[in-house]
Amino acid sequence: MAKAPAEPKRQMSLDNLRPEFAAKVRLLLAAMRARQYDPVVFESIRTVERQAWLWGVGRTHSLKRKPVSWWAPPFSKAPHVRGRGVDIISKSTHWGNPKFFLALKQEARKLRLRTISKEGCHVEWRG
Repeated sequence: MAKAPAEPKRQMSLDNLRPEFAAKVRLLLAAMRARQYDPVVFESIRTVERQAWLWGVGRTHSLKRKPVSWWAPPFSKAPHVRGRGVDIISKSTHWGNPKFFLALKQEARKLRLRTISKEGCHVEWRG
């Protein structure tokens, strides 16, 4: 595999998400805090370049990691690129608490947000 190109910057702000989705994400974060979790947005909107880079991890370039994005080309249609996807993790345990991700999926479902089985942290809006 080819050497990995430089990683494009990760965005964490909700400001560039679709407004309706950003409002639901804020409600989701509040619901998680009410359940005594410490949610933080790990990544919100992405550029096409970052989406391509993430898809390439484990496929076209190697950082000794498994693939980190399941969205295949065309990258412009990916939920994160379209302002309809966000990754939320625990501030204290990062990806290391399965109960956190179960609660995240439960609370997301209440808000009619979509989750995927491959990534516990991913939440998206199809509105």
